[in-house]
Amino acid sequence: MALINCPECSNSVSDKAFACPKCGYPISQSAPPQTAAPRRPFQKPRKYHRLPNNFGTIKRLSGKRRRPFAAYSKCTGYHLTGSPVLPAAIGYFETYDEAYSALSEYHKNPYDTSNTHITFREMFEIYQKSKEYELLKDKSVTSKLSAYKHCECIYDMEIRNLNKAICEDVLDRIEAGSSTKKSVLSVIRTVIRYAMDMNLVTKDCTANINIEESDPVIDRIPFSKAEIAVLWQNSDKWQYKILLILLYSGMRVNELLKNEIVNVNFEEKYIYVPKNLAKNKESERKVPMHDRVLPLVRSFVDNPHRGSKTNIILNDAGTVITYNNFCARDLPRINKALEHEHKFHDTRHTFASMGTEAGIPELYMQKIMGHKPKSILYNTYTHISMDELLSYVNKL
Repeated sequence: MALINCPECSNSVSDKAFACPKCGYPISQSAPPQTAAPRRPFQKPRKYHRLPNNFGTIKRLSGKRRRPFAAYSKCTGYHLTGSPVLPAAIGYFETYDEAYSALSEYHKNPYDTSNTHITFREMFEIYQKSKEYELLKDKSVTSKLSAYKHCECIYDMEIRNLNKAICEDVLDRIEAGSSTKKSVLSVIRTVIRYAMDMNLVTKDCTANINIEESDPVIDRIPFSKAEIAVLWQNSDKWQYKILLILLYSGMRVNELLKNEIVNVNFEEKYIYVPKNLAKNKESERKVPMHDRVLPLVRSFVDNPHRGSKTNIILNDAGTVITYNNFCARDLPRINKALEHEHKFHDTRHTFASMGTEAGIPELYMQKIMGHKPKSILYNTYTHISMDELLSYVNKL
């Protein structure tokens, strides 16, 4: 390589140079074609939200994770090394924006972050320890537990992850009528309500779920007059006596079977249904006894084998009669004699049908059967004496 003078400006330049650095005059004719260096595509720098003081922390966790961003509420102190002591994570999220939104929601309704991952099962157990659950009647407790069993598929699901679609899927899995589905929906709503009280969820995802009424699973068939006549022909048998008392009183089965002799008033001719046996407020009532069933009730009360038992209904051996035993053993025998398949609850339907046929006003039927009148005039301000109820019952 040697220095030469540029023909244009006389500047010293290498004989290997492509052009004069001063004037640009070409020196070497074998210069390679100029190619532009590949440029990296422009990437806008990532800018995260600036977190206010005492707002919390969002950390990107190391490693390959599906949800790498963890959101924490404000620190509760500092380690000796100076690093902050963070509480349990509010949650883990796919993007920074999702973590920021969750942190913002937390500050609107703060909650104990140790309960963040509480499941449906754990929430139901909290409900079981509540005062509300303790005040439930035995029948209601049984109904709640039965409905809860249908929620098995969401037992281990975090309560914060429940949504409308999941709840509807639980209901769709139930192969039963609308009554069962309503009970299950009631349990789910109760659990969510307790979660809302603890600020674990902000809204009830079941609010817009409606259950369509289905056809009755069990057909109720009233006893015919001929069948009732057969029952009276066998009224010396305790099994038939039970059905006759129910047919002429309209009582629910367990309102009679679980009732005690202290609630029988032969002077005023009624059986009192106490609060512990009543299905609702209106069911706590005095049920008038038809003149024809008075001797039947008295025969149960005067059972010589009673001993210390207080139940009204005992069999001839002095044994307490239960719903399940009667349905499994005694009712099939009576149905065979009647040549018809009746359910225990058909007696109540028969009473309603006979009362309507006899012209008993609806208000009196509601008072006797323990139904709540729709009108506040009849429900609150109208008072009916036992003599009036007896006069109508004896029309049957």
